[in-house]
Amino acid sequence: MSTDPRITQTFMGLLTDHQEIIRSYIIAQLPGCSEVRDILQDVNIVLWEKMDHFEPGTNFGAWACTVAFYKILDYRKQQKKNGFLVFSEELAGTLKSEYEPREPDDLEAKRNALNYCLQKLSDKEKALLKARYDSPAGDMERVSKETGRSRASLRVSLSRLRVGLKNCISKRLAAEGGAA
Repeated sequence: MSTDPRITQTFMGLLTDHQEIIRSYIIAQLPGCSEVRDILQDVNIVLWEKMDHFEPGTNFGAWACTVAFYKILDYRKQQKKNGFLVFSEELAGTLKSEYEPREPDDLEAKRNALNYCLQKLSDKEKALLKARYDSPAGDMERVSKETGRSRASLRVSLSRLRVGLKNCISKRLAAEGGAA
């Protein structure tokens, strides 16, 4: 492990800046997994231990996601041993190649655009989104009862809201010269 404080400080900055990217990568590879936080911590430990192997000036996000990929494979192997159905390594490799890590500034620009677009929604639309996303994933029945609307009607409204937000975010990013 490096003893040069400047290298350690630079590495810590990169590791901190890329936490959301690594976490997003893990979630993309293991949707619905309750152990994302544990896997992220395992990835951070490996990254810290391999700090001297990172070459400054190269893509830290890609390197970190590669480490995460191998931790995810370890997790899947463990799940398979415990009798759970998991993706094959071939499919996992295909999913990995489809994922493109984003830079922290891109994520921040998207987050800012989302906040801007959310502010443009009506109170009723905000309440519907809040009711849906503050509920467990399968609790549309409760939201349906609370709003007095059918589940099908809610799905349509939520779909329209998502599309509207996506379009608003794309326009906002294009106006600011950011990535879409």
